[in-house]
This record gives sequence, structure tokens and C-alpha cells, in this order.
Amino acid sequence: MDFSLSKEQQDIKKAAAEFAKGEFKPEVAHECELNHRFPRELYKKAGGLGFVGMDYPEEVGGGGMGVLENVLIVEEFCKADSGIGMAIHLAYLPAKIVRIFGTAEQRRKYLTPITRGDWICGVCFTEPDHGSDLTRMETTLVEKSDGFVLNGTKIFTTNAAYADYFIVLAQDDPDAAPGKGMTTVLVEKDPSSRLSGSLEINEIPHKMGIRTTSSGELVFHELKVPKKNIVGERGKGLNTVLGFLDESRIEIAAQALGNAEGAFLKALNHARERRQFQKPIIDFQAIGHRLGRLWSQLMSVKYLTYFAAWMCDQKNEKDLATLPLFTSMVKHHVPETAKKIIDETITVFGGYGYFLEQDVERRYRDNRIVEMYEGTVEVQLNNMVRILKKLNMDFIDSSLL
Repeated sequence: MDFSLSKEQQDIKKAAAEFAKGEFKPEVAHECELNHRFPRELYKKAGGLGFVGMDYPEEVGGGGMGVLENVLIVEEFCKADSGIGMAIHLAYLPAKIVRIFGTAEQRRKYLTPITRGDWICGVCFTEPDHGSDLTRMETTLVEKSDGFVLNGTKIFTTNAAYADYFIVLAQDDPDAAPGKGMTTVLVEKDPSSRLSGSLEINEIPHKMGIRTTSSGELVFHELKVPKKNIVGERGKGLNTVLGFLDESRIEIAAQALGNAEGAFLKALNHARERRQFQKPIIDFQAIGHRLGRLWSQLMSVKYLTYFAAWMCDQKNEKDLATLPLFTSMVKHHVPETAKKIIDETITVFGGYGYFLEQDVERRYRDNRIVEMYEGTVEVQLNNMVRILKKLNMDFIDSSLL
């Protein structure tokens, strides 16, 4: 059993850390935070250095690698800064759907500009009356002789204000059973790409965290797109979304992991340097023991995330049935644990931890969304219970435990 990273993976992790430490300056992070601005210039640089689309095919400019390599980059970016790190990752994460389910033509068109840091993408799953429930969509997709017409509203779309294209989940067959008859379709922001209709984008301001990203409402008004814009198999859109989530949930957990690591490092350094009663505050058990517990928690979620990513990359037929069990476990456990870790680091800083300049309060706010998007922690627990109810007890005993 070998828990070490390969030489290539170590180099990727080191390069990502060096880039982030050099570019994610506090003054830039605070400016983006206070002005609600996406750091496009840093996204462009990250793409130019190969950090965007590490798991995309090499023929479209990607790294030809896997989820674990993506996890290492996301972890280091978010360790350096939660706001910038999460914003850059969220700018290209949705395109994973095109990588997994897109045609060769779609991959060339929609992935190549992403790897260069030129394009940004978004996904439109959530609706005003359908949050965690993706088994039925009010947004409709109707086939015409020359294309498909979209009507409906999507909410909480990340990158809404500046994404170049969106991947939309819509109800294709209105008479289908719950979870059936849905299709995913590509919608470009450029009006010239549409056959007719319009797209309305409304920004949702004043959110708790990830203020370096846009969150918005998208309204499709008789918007007609070409038939070639269908992604994946028609009528099996939910399967497409779930296939995407099995990978994306692990990378989202890596956001929380990096956020927590960055907060812990700041708290540890503060505890070693801050003096009260003529000694460093780490020498007080109330602080020292707290940091010891945080270290244990941090290591547990770090290697849980790495293991899930490794498992996803193996594509072992034997493990495919249980992969959602592990991806849901990571998406549930890592964000919740990271929230507790970051909260405790605020305590280490005392009153200083409550203010923006120390960074930990912003990490807490940024990290809070990780428990919600890509499926709430409660949904992940439901997924785990559903799978555990069905798995053979002997298999759980002999193979999983």
C-alpha cells in the first residue's frame, strides 16, 4: 500500500502552490472581494500555464490526466486563497460535462478555449422550485424541425454574468416518469449562436461568500438552439448530470480541503508568534490542544479526498457501483469538517479573526457554500444510505471494511 504521490503529481502540486503564492496577493483578493470582481487576469494566466483542464484530452489543450491531479491544483489554489482559488476552479469545472459526454466536435469547440483561459462556462440545474430535487424540471426543451426551443428559469447559476456558455438541464419529455425524459443542452451567450429567442441574465447580489464570482438567474425566452447542441444522450440528462457529479463532487471537496489547510496554516503561525503573559499562545493548552485536534481532522479529510479521487481515476469495473458512495461521503464529510476547522481557527485568532485582514473569516464565508452546491450534505447522506441499503453485506464486510 503506497500513499505517496508520483513524481509528476508532486511536481504539479508544487507548481500550483508556487503559482498561487506568487499571484494570489492579499490586495488582489481583497479588491476582488470588495468589488465583486472575477479575477479574469489570473484565470488567463492559470490557463496559459496548464492548470486549467488538467483532465481534458491533450488534443484540445488539456493535460490528459485525471481527477487526482485536478484535486492537487484546486487544493493548492484554495490553500493560497479561498476566494480566488474557488473562482478559478468554478470557471472551468462545468466543462467537465463536455469532456465526459460531448462529441469530438463539441470538445474541440467548447474545451479548447477553456484550457487557454479564454472562455468560462456554467451549469444550469437548479430552479426556483427545484433545488435538491433534480428528478423534474420546469424548464422545457421542445424539438422543432431545425432545432430545440428552451423555455424556463434557472437560479443560482455560478459565472452567470460572464460565462461564454451554459450547460442546461431541461425537461424534454413532459410525460416521462420522475428522473426520466430530461436532456442537457449547450447554450452560448453570444446571440449570433442562437436561431431565435432570447436569454435574460439577472445578477443576484449581496451573497455571504465567493464574492469573486457571479451568481445569477437565467431566463430562457423561446430560445432556439441547433440540434448539434445536445450533450450526451437525449432523454438521459439526469444520468449525464450524475456522471458529472461523481467527479465534480470530489473536486468541490478539494476546495474545502484547501480552504481549511490555508486557515490552519495561518492559525498555527499566529499561535507560534502571538505572545501573551510572556509566552507564545500555542503553549496554552486551550490553544495547543485545539491545534492538535485540527491537525488530526485535517489529515483525515485530506487522504479521504485523495483516495476518492484515486478511486475515480482507476475506472475499476468492480468499484463503479460503489463510487457514488465514496463521492457522496467526500462531498458530505470534507466540507462539514472544513467548516469546523476554519471556525476553530477564528477562535485561535481571537478578536483579530473576526476581521477581513486576517483572512480566516473570509475563508469561513467562502467555504459555507461548499456544503450546498453539487448537492447538499443532506442529499449526500441520502445517497449513502440508499447505496448501503442495497449493497451485499458480505461485499461490505470483505471489500469495503
